[in-house]
Amino acid sequence: MAHDHGSHASASSTSPATGPRPPSPLPSADYGHVRLEGVPLVELGFSTSKVERKPLVRRVRTTGWVTVDETRTSHVHAKVRGFVVATHDRFVGSTVKKGDPLVSLYSEGILAAELELLSLVDQRRALESSATGSGVARSLDPVVEAARRRFSLWDVPSGQVARVEKTGKPTRGVTLSSPREGVILVRGAIDGTYVEPSTELFVISDISRLWIVFDIFEHDMPFVRVGQNATFQCEGMLHAHDAKISYLSPTIDPATRSLRARVTVDNLGGTLRPGAFSTVDLGIDLGESLVVPSDAVLHTGVRDLVFVVKDGMAVPTEVVVSPGDGGLVRIEQGVAEGDVVVTGAQFLVDSESRLRAGSGASHAH
Repeated sequence: MAHDHGSHASASSTSPATGPRPPSPLPSADYGHVRLEGVPLVELGFSTSKVERKPLVRRVRTTGWVTVDETRTSHVHAKVRGFVVATHDRFVGSTVKKGDPLVSLYSEGILAAELELLSLVDQRRALESSATGSGVARSLDPVVEAARRRFSLWDVPSGQVARVEKTGKPTRGVTLSSPREGVILVRGAIDGTYVEPSTELFVISDISRLWIVFDIFEHDMPFVRVGQNATFQCEGMLHAHDAKISYLSPTIDPATRSLRARVTVDNLGGTLRPGAFSTVDLGIDLGESLVVPSDAVLHTGVRDLVFVVKDGMAVPTEVVVSPGDGGLVRIEQGVAEGDVVVTGAQFLVDSESRLRAGSGASHAH
């Protein structure tokens, strides 16, 4: 026969930063007490354990993967339309330094701008050489300067513009240089192809520092903080290495019900590679708490119970629990340090308790 569960406070988790609260009375319920006198507990499949105060460290183990540091990654795009005429032997996996040439483009827009600049420069020189045109030549200075500034909008180096003016020969295009030192991860520039500003030509990343991204599931979220220590080990690595959590996502992934987190790690001699699989272990200090073995707690779905041994009776006692670790459960309310609780075969004790409560013998001694 089932208990009348009534109305009771539900169990709730507490933050690891919150210290253990002293036991406080919980609402009473019509539970049946189970007499244990005269019958060895071992024969019933029972054992007992004391409620103890212990320091707890919660272990969280999850999986992740190595990825590039987005703050050290550059995407190279042209700011003009044109055709790829040279890629300077760049390929995926090659290492470049900042300023190294990546790709040369032929651009009708740049060619037209160079021809316009040369025409203005020639006009100004002609006026300067005439006896009466010096004033008019000075009036062309702002126009010539505006023509020069246009090239900076296309990332055409100032040295190239000066060379065009000096030689009088247009270059017909631009050579794009690497914006950073790193490794080419993506190459979209193919000789002869037409490109425009939306075309991704290269992705270059400095892989001397990488991210390891992993997921934290909802029941572990309250215990994870930025700055906590983590240990990671990638496939192929002989040893685990330490790092600190550097980021926690502000949102939960609705598909996986998990929180995205990451650690930032130095690339140990170049042995870490983006895309590698990794395991991540977190050791979370929960502080000192009252604990009981996890098999001492009976989870009914509405409340949590333990059976406290008093005067030969197993007394059902409602408790408030929060997650622990290592086979132990933290007790926030309901029992005191030193109490003895039944462990193992709780369902047998609970069934007997229900029968006695139903038969009116719940308070028999």
